[in-house]
Amino acid sequence: DLMLEQVVTAWEQGKDKVLRHAPHLIVGYAPKDERRAPAAIVTAIAYIELAAPSLGLGTCWAGYFTGACQFHEPLLKALALPANQAVYGAVMLGYPKVKYQRIPLRKPLDMIWR
Repeated sequence: DLMLEQVVTAWEQGKDKVLRHAPHLIVGYAPKDERRAPAAIVTAIAYIELAAPSLGLGTCWAGYFTGACQFHEPLLKALALPANQAVYGAVMLGYPKVKYQRIPLRKPLDMIWR
């Protein structure tokens, strides 16, 4: 897979395209047979994403990581999750390198609701 090859090549060059050198990763997992788990974990991660800025933290969804947990056996072994558990989402967490002072200016919206 070309995308995977590019990610591996970047890693070998010291560029972390998967986790962006984030200092922390929160992984949401639950039993594989729990049908409500995906929605519950995505909701929990969304709340983390909303709460983090009040603590001065930045977040970013770890989609590549979550996807890799679906098929990359060495990653699953490294996580040491029980066999009946599955990863349903993950979010990177850390202090941002930049701080935005204000919301960027936007063009006014020209819309009519009917």
